[in-house]
Amino acid sequence: MRAFDFPFETVEISCPVCGRFGRYSKQRFVELVGANTALPTALDIIAKDCSEDRPSIANMQGRCRAQYPQLLRMNSIKNTHQS
Repeated sequence: MRAFDFPFETVEISCPVCGRFGRYSKQRFVELVGANTALPTALDIIAKDCSEDRPSIANMQGRCRAQYPQLLRMNSIKNTHQS
């Protein structure tokens, strides 16, 4: 999924490690990261100033866990209905 595909008009980003939380309008989010940017890469862009390293192939120990809580909830609901 790319930034322009995000299914909500507000994009929430949070981190359970540091407690960081932010909201962007979808339009502003796309301006910041680029419309065709894949969502995992968009998290890297948004969280670039995090004090913790993002996990990567080169650094599997990175502690930054920035995520899209709306997508996690959406996936959780979908899995509940499939059971």
